[in-house]
Amino acid sequence: MTWIVRRAVKVGVVFSLAVGITALAVSGARAILLDVYLLGVGGVLLLALVRATREGEPSTDASDFDRALAEMSRRHPADSGELTLVRDVKQATRSAFHLHVRLRPILREIAAHRLWMRFGVDLDREPGRARELIGANAWELVRPERTPPTDRLAPGPPLADLRVVVDEIERL
Repeated sequence: MTWIVRRAVKVGVVFSLAVGITALAVSGARAILLDVYLLGVGGVLLLALVRATREGEPSTDASDFDRALAEMSRRHPADSGELTLVRDVKQATRSAFHLHVRLRPILREIAAHRLWMRFGVDLDREPGRARELIGANAWELVRPERTPPTDRLAPGPPLADLRVVVDEIERL
C-alpha cells in the first residue's frame, strides 16, 4: 500500500467519522449532510488520483515546452528597443502629439547628455548657452519651455525634418 492510498484512507475515515457524528447530533439536515459527505469523499479520491498520477511518471527531463523555450531564448537576443524607437519615429511623423510625448523626451535626453559631457552646459539651467550650441531645428524640439501641440491630431514633421534634427544633435 503506497503512502498516497494510506493517506487517502486516513483522511476518508476521519471525514466519515466527523460527518457521522454530525448526523447523529443534527436531526433535520441529513440530506444536506449526505451531499457534503459525497462531495468530501469525492474530493479526497480526486486528490489521491492526482497525486498518484503525478508520482506515477516522474520526469527529470525537461518537457518539450521547456526545451522549446530554451531554444527560442538562445536564438533571439533580448529586445534592444530599436523596433520601439523606429515605431516612435514613424508615429511622430503622423502625430505632433506623439512627437511631443514620446520622441521629444528621448531626443531631449540625448541632447542634454551631449551638452553636459562635451561642453558642461545644462540644457534646463543654461538655455541661452544651449541654444547657441544646438542647431535651430533641434532647439525648437528640445527647448525646455516647449508646450504640447494644441491640436493633438495634427500631423508631425516629415521624416526629412526629423533627420535634420537628429543630425544637429549628433553634431554636438
